Formats: sequence, structure tokens, C-alpha cells
Amino acid sequence: MNLELSHHAGVRMNQRGIPMDLLERVMRHADLEASVGRGCTAFSVSRERLKDRDVRRSFGGAVDQAAKIAVICGHDGSIVTVMKDWGTAGRRYRGRA
Repeated sequence: MNLELSHHAGVRMNQRGIPMDLLERVMRHADLEASVGRGCTAFSVSRERLKDRDVRRSFGGAVDQAAKIAVICGHDGSIVTVMKDWGTAGRRYRGRA
């Protein structure tokens, strides 16, 4: 999978300890989408999807980490930023009100 990252996304991945292969697996298995404004969309993997045996196997030991990652993409499909989705502040990125 060839993902186009902004400079900002690369910096944030490095700061947050998110490796490229984990980002690729999150994008491959993402089943949640939420509009986050300015033409951007947040993608993440739901806990329900992570219960699937094949999906869990794909993530290996990073299942818990994958459940907490939100990938924000711009209107052109490029990755704008990557963040760890924590607590109630992360609801916006999980697509829940």
C-alpha cells in the first residue's frame, strides 16, 4: 500500500511512536469514518472489527495500539496527520457524538 504522507503527518508519527507498517494496517482495515471539518476525514478501526481473528492476526501484538489510532486524511486522500485517539476528547474522531 502506497500512502501519501504530509510532512506534518510524518513528524507526528515519529513523535507518537506510530510505525509506518501499523499505519498501513490501520488504513487497510479501517471501518470507521468521521468528517472532522475542512474536507478532512478521520479513519480508524473499531473494537468490533478488531475482534475478528484475521484482523487481530494482521495486527499481531499491536492490536491495542491500533484501536487507539486515528488517521486524518485530506480531501485529496493524502494523510494530513496521525493521532492517538484518547478518551472523550477522541469521540470526534471515532464518529460518535
